This record gives sequence, structure tokens and C-alpha cells, in this order.
Amino acid sequence: MLVDEGLFNSRDPHFERKRRRPRFQLAEYSVADALRHLGHDVFGVPAKAEIAPTLERLTSHRPDFVFNLVEHVDGMREYDALFVQILGLLAIPYSGASPDALQLARNKHLAKLAVAKAGIDVPHGVLLDRRAPLRTPGLTFPAIVKPLYGDGSDGVTSKSLVRDRAALLPQVARLQGHGPILFEEYIEGREIILTMSGTKNITVDSICELVFPPRAAVKFATFKAKFDRQYRRRFGIFYRTPTRLDPSTHARVVSAGKIAYRALRIDAYAKLEFRVDGDRAVFLEANPNSQLSRFANSTDFVSIGYEKFVRKILRMAMERGRY
Repeated sequence: MLVDEGLFNSRDPHFERKRRRPRFQLAEYSVADALRHLGHDVFGVPAKAEIAPTLERLTSHRPDFVFNLVEHVDGMREYDALFVQILGLLAIPYSGASPDALQLARNKHLAKLAVAKAGIDVPHGVLLDRRAPLRTPGLTFPAIVKPLYGDGSDGVTSKSLVRDRAALLPQVARLQGHGPILFEEYIEGREIILTMSGTKNITVDSICELVFPPRAAVKFATFKAKFDRQYRRRFGIFYRTPTRLDPSTHARVVSAGKIAYRALRIDAYAKLEFRVDGDRAVFLEANPNSQLSRFANSTDFVSIGYEKFVRKILRMAMERGRY
């Protein structure tokens, strides 16, 4: 099991201890537990920037397959496809998305261009060049300012919604250390999250809504809104999982999800986020190899069956000819 370096504990290399519940809520513990229930031996390997020793440690276990849970390498999200490419070259079977899908989805601007070309609505966006003077003519407010590369609303705060140049400038300064910056049209509406999977036969396995009540300080998915339980409780924000949409909205969102999934060349499993406003389903982003914790708020694993979903991920790798 290939994991982010920061989540690897040398005192618990196989992700077996369950005494500390918050750590057990990590996807690594959930996946390791499910794999053992499915009859597999599990060995954890941290994905370090020093590639040679990482590969030596990984290959020393002579794995039947590698369950890939890497989200970044040395803190850089855009490099999460690196080890997948190497595993492919070494003909070591791995779970999850292909390098092409990971690289395309991680670039939020390029992903939207691909989805728009397939006929799905996306927010209008432009890349801001931090090396050049900021020119606002042609930029439409209100807008969201966020890192080009990222996952799970990385770098998105309540102040990321800007309504004029005066609000934009400090956000550009704040994101200087996050790489390229995306300036993107703000879309009103409901925040709908699809958990999807499949290679040829694509399925929508779960539909969730991140609900923002009137008293909420924000009405869009910031990092805190997604991952800070106390913050959500304070403002009444909650995940409605599962969410049942009316038939016409359901059909529209599912159709848009499947088209976007194919446009992004996703070939395993992912979460796709949309804003739904009236007759519009607007694609916001896709996260291949998405959160796999058994306790994930945005996926209805109770109905899906967690071990069943992990087994499907492994089967998809086999169907794609990686074994």
C-alpha cells in the first residue's frame, strides 16, 4: 500500500492499530482493514521524494499489486502521478487512476477546458500571472481565487470569494506559495458531490450535498467547510449523505457527471463536484483516487458496502489489463 509520507508511521507500518480513532479514520487504515478482510497481506510504504529507496522498499515486498493512496509527493499535489508512471513502467499492477487522468484532473483549469469541450457547463476562468502586473479589465466579479493545482479545496478559505480588485489583491498575495493561481467565476447554487467509479461501465455510486444554511459564513466549499467538523457545527453546515434529487435534476447531474468522467479519462474511481442552479449543472472539479475512508462524509459507504467498493477497485485494475 503506497501512502503519503506524512501519514506513514514506522511504529505501525502495516496500518493495524486502531486505538486512536482519529487516525483510524484515515483512508489508509480503512483500506488496509478492508484488504485484510478480503484475504490480502498489507505492507505500507511511504512515497518519498527520494524515488530510488522508495521503489527498493516497495519491490522488496514482491507485491501482487500496489494499492495507490498517494495524494502528493514532497507536498506537491501535481506530482501524485509520478509513482503511478513508474509502477506502469515496472509492470507492477496498481489501483486507481492512470497518470493521464491524475495529471489532467489536478490542473483545475485544463480539466475544465476538457469538460467544456465535451459539452458540460463550467465556470469561466483565467490564470493569473504572478510575475506580471495584475490587470483586472476583463475579469468578472464575483469570483473564486484558488491554487491551480490542489485537491479537497486546498488553499480555499472564506476570503477566496472576491467581489472586486481590492479583495483580489490580498488573495493573490496569500497564494504566492501555492504555485499558479486560478481566477474563476463564482457559481451560485447547490453543492453536489458525486462518487463515481468504472472503466467502461461508469456508475454513480453515491450522491451527496454539502448544505450551507442561511447563517453559514460561506456558501461554497472551503477547506474548513469540507474537513473541519467543529467549523461545520458552528455554522450549521452539513453533508446530506445520501442526497435524493428530484428526477429531472438527478438525470441532469448524472448525465453531466458521466460525460465529465469520460472527458477527464478517469478509469477507476473519483469524486466530481457540481454546482446545481435551476436547469444548470456546472462542473467544478474532479478528484480521482478520492477519499476512501470508511468514515468519509461525502460518500454513502453504508449503502454501497465498503469492502465491496474496495473489491471493485481491485477488479477494475484487473479489467484494465494491469495484471
